[in-house]
Amino acid sequence: MSPGKRKKRISCKKCGTEIDPVKTPPLKTWQLVSPMPDKEGRVTLTIMGSFRCPECNASVRAALKKVKGDEMGSGTSKKESLIQAVKLIEKPTPIDEIEIQGISSQAVRKAIETLISQKSLNGEVKDGKFYPE
Repeated sequence: MSPGKRKKRISCKKCGTEIDPVKTPPLKTWQLVSPMPDKEGRVTLTIMGSFRCPECNASVRAALKKVKGDEMGSGTSKKESLIQAVKLIEKPTPIDEIEIQGISSQAVRKAIETLISQKSLNGEVKDGKFYPE
């Protein structure tokens, strides 16, 4: 283990008992994807886990791991892919129909609104549709 890293232990909020995620496997795991990429276009994937406290039997949730990366595989960031896809739109289009690999329609909506406010994209979002300028 490197000097800057330490083993993360999860503590129960009810009784304070520490749970070692290496020794005690989680009962359930799931993934959370950040709704917006960072400034380099990478998406953060957080792996969450649910544990049972051995002392008080309370349910404990914790982030197990965070991973940043470009899942597109083409070397193009998701932000660039989104801008390229949206710039090809010539007529008002429902946001639910704008499909970009690995990005949900809710994330597409937020990204388009953010890009418009940053003046990286021309157009507007109204009534669930993107209207290009």
